[in-house]
Amino acid sequence: MTLLILSLVVMGAGLYYLIVRNSAVIVPEDHNAVVVNRQGFIKRVLPSGSHHLKPGLEKVEFVFETKTKLVKGAVTDVPTAEGVLLTVHWSGTYSVDTSLITERVSQRLRGLPKADKSLQRQVDVVLRRLMGVYTLRALFKPSIRKRIERQLTASLKGKLQPSGIALNGLNLQAIIPPEEVLQALNQAQAIQTLDSAVRHSDAATREMIAGAHQLEDLIEWGKLFPPYGRYVLTKSSLPEPTTVG
Repeated sequence: MTLLILSLVVMGAGLYYLIVRNSAVIVPEDHNAVVVNRQGFIKRVLPSGSHHLKPGLEKVEFVFETKTKLVKGAVTDVPTAEGVLLTVHWSGTYSVDTSLITERVSQRLRGLPKADKSLQRQVDVVLRRLMGVYTLRALFKPSIRKRIERQLTASLKGKLQPSGIALNGLNLQAIIPPEEVLQALNQAQAIQTLDSAVRHSDAATREMIAGAHQLEDLIEWGKLFPPYGRYVLTKSSLPEPTTVG
């Protein structure tokens, strides 16, 4: 009889140990775990550390990182005020904070593992709106770029916080115009440099150049600039050549 009771006690202890062990959950550092019930409804969020679930009633549905992460991307076909289509490369940092979620909690918690995708979609929408009011030339001014970065960060913070995404900031890495526009801008810069050199040369050099050609006669505008270049950079945007005489 005593042996039977002892066996039952050992079996019970072993069963209890198995239940406790199987219900124990360790959430890694810089992670959260989302727990659901048997029906699949979210019940709670577990922070980093050791936890115990209700055996048979709860399970961990998914785990996501909470540490600060780097995200970057590129938005293509971003129109300027003139209609020139740009490619804009950007980067930024963000983290996930479930305490920011106050509404539609279950839906937004399920979206946190793809927080970077949500951020990229929002950048695509907001960046097009902000850059569309500036000309191509204005977008290459450091002050304008800084203004866009501040506006972009402020706008996205308000949009992303309710979803549990804490945005630290975004930076514009590169603004790339179409190849034909880039060539036109480079050629225009070369012409301006040449004109400046002529203006500052000595009288004898200016007289020699004037005797050969006027500066504008050296340029065949219709052939030099492709359609985009003629649209963005017009002949009137260059300084008038110096008249020697």
